Amino acid sequence: MSPPSKHLLALINYIALVPLVYFIPSWISLYLPNSKLLQVCIVVAVIVPIISYIVMPLAMKVLALTRADKRNQKGYPAA
Repeated sequence: MSPPSKHLLALINYIALVPLVYFIPSWISLYLPNSKLLQVCIVVAVIVPIISYIVMPLAMKVLALTRADKRNQKGYPAA
């Protein structure tokens, strides 16, 4: 099976990042120092692992299942 297009992966990243970037800073700002630079560094340090280790692996599994289902519906043998 071929890997998903870079455009699709970029779209998935964008869709996943928007709520994380919107909500996480306000949720953890109470516990962060007043330095804006430290706040940004800590928020990014929280968001990047969420995207890398949770969102993208789940998205890849969903894409693989979706592609397999489409192949099976067209009558192709499962790869």
